[in-house]
Amino acid sequence: MNHVNYSLDRSGRSDLRQMIEPLANYICATDQPRKALLSALATLFREVEATNQAAISHFHSYSEN
Repeated sequence: MNHVNYSLDRSGRSDLRQMIEPLANYICATDQPRKALLSALATLFREVEATNQAAISHFHSYSEN
């Protein structure tokens, strides 16, 4: 059976909420909220892709040694 530490999960959600709320407020306040949302999502996806590529590169460099 897997045990999950829910206290860590709650703090993570709180940290995420602190980052998301200002972004959501900004998106809602723009003249074109849909365009702002799509731009924010595209930026997020690019950052995730860059992080994944960096992780893969590190993995390959460690596995070669």
